[in-house]
Amino acid sequence: MNARDIALAVFVVSMWGLGFTVIKPTMEQFPPILIMAISFAATALVLMAIDRRPAATPQGAAALIALFAVSGQAALIFSALRGLEASTGVIIAQFQVPLAVLWAWLLGTEAFRPSKLGAFVLALAGVIVIAGLPAQRPDPFFVVLMTVGGAVWGLGQVLIAKLGRDDGAVLLRRVSLHGAAQLLIFTIAFESGQWTALTTASPAAWSGLAFIALVTFALAYAIWFDLMRRNAVSQVTPFIMLMPAVSVLASIVFLGERPGWPVFAGGALILAGLAISSGIVKLRGGHWRAT
Repeated sequence: MNARDIALAVFVVSMWGLGFTVIKPTMEQFPPILIMAISFAATALVLMAIDRRPAATPQGAAALIALFAVSGQAALIFSALRGLEASTGVIIAQFQVPLAVLWAWLLGTEAFRPSKLGAFVLALAGVIVIAGLPAQRPDPFFVVLMTVGGAVWGLGQVLIAKLGRDDGAVLLRRVSLHGAAQLLIFTIAFESGQWTALTTASPAAWSGLAFIALVTFALAYAIWFDLMRRNAVSQVTPFIMLMPAVSVLASIVFLGERPGWPVFAGGALILAGLAISSGIVKLRGGHWRAT
């Protein structure tokens, strides 16, 4: 990855980290799948208004990408988040990264590189140090739900690279249309109270939903889809592991929290793992060298 793509990946993951901070209180008002349906519908509408270029990705391929990269993973992960402690959810969510690389290997889009596993383990160790162990044993149902959601997300990233025929904005526009329709079906089938949530929401709740829809989805996903089209899955997806560090930084800046040394030690491990997995640092002749 070049310096520009690395900076874009850090920006996207930072927005997602902030989005996780915002979405927790937002889910107190709106059901999680409904939030996702509104977010991707807004994403599609915004992109349709500002970008009218024809799409080359077939409708069937776009629908399949949407099922895994948009609707399936969002429904599973954000539904699981309601039943887990934040620290537990963060730890489990990081398995998206090695799962994405595994899918890329299984589907033949990338060669399997055992050396990448060390970077993943290093970064995951940092996540665990930052998040700590949960105060209570998590409900196995929500653990499984989050893990399956991570596997679905990982497959979706590989499908973007394998089936996508457009740049980030055009592909996201087409995929978001399918994803919003799929999520609408999911919220009708599995959730309740949607109308009450919409008609009783406060301005603060709507502001949170607007930030999630326009910034953490429309803007961030357009950049991310383009990164996935132009770079290897194993290079881009490790940046997801920056999300816990971003969340901690947000708590310091906006909530006045003062984390201890494990947070900074864990952050160093995460950055080291990302540097290795993204190719910034490589092992040559027994020594680590920057590229």
